[in-house]
Amino acid sequence: GALTHFHSADADAGSVYQQWARFRQALACLGRRPALVHAANSAAIWRQGERLDLVRPGVFLYGGRAGDHAPEPQPVAAVRARVVSTRRLRAGDSVSYGAEWRAGRDTGIATLGIGYADGIPRALLGRAQVLLGGRRCPVVGRVTMDMLMVEAKHAAPGDVATLIGSDGTSAITLDEFAGWAGTISYEILTGLGSRLTREYHH
Repeated sequence: GALTHFHSADADAGSVYQQWARFRQALACLGRRPALVHAANSAAIWRQGERLDLVRPGVFLYGGRAGDHAPEPQPVAAVRARVVSTRRLRAGDSVSYGAEWRAGRDTGIATLGIGYADGIPRALLGRAQVLLGGRRCPVVGRVTMDMLMVEAKHAAPGDVATLIGSDGTSAITLDEFAGWAGTISYEILTGLGSRLTREYHH
């Protein structure tokens, strides 16, 4: 077979058409058509005019966006963790290494059993949220190797927090989570560690 890969299909339609024209020229030089010809990744599926034998949807199958020109994907992948402990804080109390976050008021903290050893980026401090009981709760303090903390007054040990996915009518998309970490959805998905239990639902 013969294949190519578009470098900017998510953002630049012009480059897709230029690459496609070069690929067709290369195919013509072969003298006969290969048994399989494919070129379109997730982003290119909605750009490429001519249909080939296969497409490679990739991240779109997991709920990652393929560019502003593509349909909004259905959320498929989810990441969840249990609350392992809760505690009350007084205004001024700090959380996690470096005491970078301090409570601005009396509040509650829930500790989740997931951390950067599981692929959760340390860059989430001050940006990310999780869902607990359908409510958004901010991540506070540094993400540690095995745990992260969120501000939540209503949580209890054993509750399930959603980092990516839906909880009731609320949802955190894969791309939203990746944006908080300053990265892309591909890096989040491929970085999820082997300690996380995988469940597959049909």
